[in-house]
Amino acid sequence: MVAQHFSYDLQDLGFFHHHYQRMMAHWRSVTPLPLLEVDYEALVSEPERWSRALVEFLELDWDPCCLRFYQSKRSVFTASYTQVRKPIYRSSVARWRRYEGLLGELEKGLRGEEA
Repeated sequence: MVAQHFSYDLQDLGFFHHHYQRMMAHWRSVTPLPLLEVDYEALVSEPERWSRALVEFLELDWDPCCLRFYQSKRSVFTASYTQVRKPIYRSSVARWRRYEGLLGELEKGLRGEEA
């Protein structure tokens, strides 16, 4: 498994995300290729709608198994391997608010300040 060292420090994580946002803004402005952006909260609120939109965007045929991904017997080798064995859940929406007072370093990184 590949280590993602930026994820071990809140300011580094914010800085990484800041630059991801900048890179995506660049690609949106220069490429004629269509991009589909899916908001996490929208996806967990309406998984079928957004799953169908994604499949359509990719010009693939819809398969009801897309909504039952967690039943697949395929091997999973990602850091989130336990999550892909569960249906989409909403319990993480706004969970960050519990830690709002501790996220100062993350906010610095999101503004583009290096650690």
